[in-house]
Amino acid sequence: MNDYKKMNYYEVLEVPVNASFFEIRHAYKEALSVYGEDSLSTYSLFSEAERETLLKKIEEAFQTLMDEKKRSDYNNQLVKNGEADPDDLFRDYNKNSIPIFLAHNAVDKNSFFKKVKKKVGESSIQKLSREILETELIAGQDLKKLRQAIGIELEDIFEVARISISILKAIENDDFQNLPSLIYLRNFLKLYAEILHLDPEKVADSYIINISLLQK
Repeated sequence: MNDYKKMNYYEVLEVPVNASFFEIRHAYKEALSVYGEDSLSTYSLFSEAERETLLKKIEEAFQTLMDEKKRSDYNNQLVKNGEADPDDLFRDYNKNSIPIFLAHNAVDKNSFFKKVKKKVGESSIQKLSREILETELIAGQDLKKLRQAIGIELEDIFEVARISISILKAIENDDFQNLPSLIYLRNFLKLYAEILHLDPEKVADSYIINISLLQK
């Protein structure tokens, strides 16, 4: 899994490299709400020192990417180090003032969730869901099989949960080398599970244990 200490600022805030200032500000607020000291959802995931280090990097990322001069210098450094494509970095990110997930209206999302809810009510889907939850170790292929049976595309999950498609593919392929750090992975798994109408805690715990065994 990727170590958040090695992530660049865009990865830390989970935004594309050509993200607008609006997207960066929104991502920053979300990161603070998820990983702040008062967050019950991540309280037990890491030590106080780890939380402090992560929050410090989140703050550094925000302050750098919200300042045009600092961001330009940072982008140049990423390109110099071969960590970013200049064609992506130097697009006019100010033109994209509204993030994708806010550009879609509530009706679209409501329709999506209604469709999923109806589908998971089918006996064949319920049987598959039970089989997955009864499995001792849940693998990415289990989640992929259920997703496809329901008729959900990876792009759908990206739109409603803002989990990048590359991370979703890594999850489904049990590609632990390209998975995010544990603090991010657990939340992504829980969001993914909720969309599939699976027990979020069960899925997250079982998947992480399985991945840990695969790495040994």
